Amino acid sequence: MTSAPKAKEPIDVAVLFPQLDDIADPKLREGVAATWQDLWEMSPWTRIEEVPTSTEIPYPTLPHNRCVLEMAIAVADAFERHHGVKVNRDYLIAAAILQDASKVVEFERGPDGKTVPTALGREYPHAFWAAHMALRHGLPDEIVHVLLTHTPQAAKFPATIEGKILYYVDQIDVIGIYKDRWRKELFITK
Repeated sequence: MTSAPKAKEPIDVAVLFPQLDDIADPKLREGVAATWQDLWEMSPWTRIEEVPTSTEIPYPTLPHNRCVLEMAIAVADAFERHHGVKVNRDYLIAAAILQDASKVVEFERGPDGKTVPTALGREYPHAFWAAHMALRHGLPDEIVHVLLTHTPQAAKFPATIEGKILYYVDQIDVIGIYKDRWRKELFITK
């Protein structure tokens, strides 16, 4: 007689991202945690620490995600302190925690041990599944928009200050862990 496969251990989103507790709206806080849990349950990974940043960047995504979250909050703090610019903290923190949650279903280990896209990763753009699950858990469209536009591969640029902060700090962190992928194009007009 064979035993049933062991169920995957749930993740503790508040332990992974203590800033979750800084989200004032309890419904939003619960939705962010539930979105992560749903994605984790779908994931082929057994340890969150093993999920890479991308197929080309083998660096683990968890410290990348944490750094992006901390930088986003620091930028919001500086904007408010120096310029009086108010940022929706709940939306910024929720989006920063979820910005790369899709990676747990977008990548897997191939037979050779290298990171390869999953079927979902081949069929859908980055962050689609986090956005989809966020909508299912009642997260506002403004957060979903940030998730779908936080990457340079997105068809649109973020429309909100929260989205723009996240977009830029995400790319700055990629420079820190991998390399500078930004290019400046020279356009001469008459």
